[in-house]
Amino acid sequence: MADEKMLTMDEFKTFLADALEAKIRELGLDKIDVKSGIFPTKDDPNGDILKDLTKEERCAKFLQAVVLGDKSLAKSLSEGSPADGGYLVPHEFRTSVVQKLYKKAVIRPNATIIPLKRDKMDVPADAAAVTTYWVGETNSVTESNPQWGNVTLDTNKLMGLSKMSRELFADSPINIMDYVSTLWAKAFAKEEDRVFMSGSGTGQPKGIRQYTPSYTVAQAGANITADDIINLFYALPVQYRENAKFLIHNAVVTKIRLLKDSQGRYLWTQGLDSAPNTILGHEVLEQNDIPTNLGSGTIYCTQ
Repeated sequence: MADEKMLTMDEFKTFLADALEAKIRELGLDKIDVKSGIFPTKDDPNGDILKDLTKEERCAKFLQAVVLGDKSLAKSLSEGSPADGGYLVPHEFRTSVVQKLYKKAVIRPNATIIPLKRDKMDVPADAAAVTTYWVGETNSVTESNPQWGNVTLDTNKLMGLSKMSRELFADSPINIMDYVSTLWAKAFAKEEDRVFMSGSGTGQPKGIRQYTPSYTVAQAGANITADDIINLFYALPVQYRENAKFLIHNAVVTKIRLLKDSQGRYLWTQGLDSAPNTILGHEVLEQNDIPTNLGSGTIYCTQ
């Protein structure tokens, strides 16, 4: 009677993996496409994608392909193309993605948001105020009535579309739905900020730059000075200055930061606390969709 040999667990796993791999090769199924669980394509006739996989990983991919039975080659977003999602299914799983930093929305957080239930809304607005008069005891009072205008709000549609394969959802170690939703939210915020500043008003919002400014202040010289900033601020009527904010391009912020007094000391110094940057006690918002040159040395203020 031949001696029987007891296999250790590791030896048994190796034996089983080898036997299964041999059977798969015998059936001609050893080149299952890693990206979608199908037979090799013309782009990968030799199953090169599988070369870096261990026997266990190769077996798992094969079984997954059989169970899913997905033979579709046309995927809008597949694991096979690294830039289209392949990096989300790495050999060594990592449940996070290195994300780019996107600029934050500036205008929407500082705007009045009015929900619309239809595609248009008419908002009444003051056109002319009433006038008071000093009169004598027996004099008649001059009539003065308020006048009203109308502001029409139109809706515009901003959309985006992404297509993803079932395999990307199944294999990605991250929550792909939340991740892509976040990407779209950032993209929408970036585009909104751009058109809120310079949008044409045709098929998109009409940007601030498309309106005639209420007040303009001419820059005194070739370079901006502290006097220009002070003149700009006080060109705005007092009733609007309390809640006023400076909306400035980063290039102009740099020029203002570099302004110095006769002793070489910077006029605008940033505090060490977490308070926002301010000029003349009012918050400074950086918005880089503003042209760096507004024309004829002019700086604007609007109410």
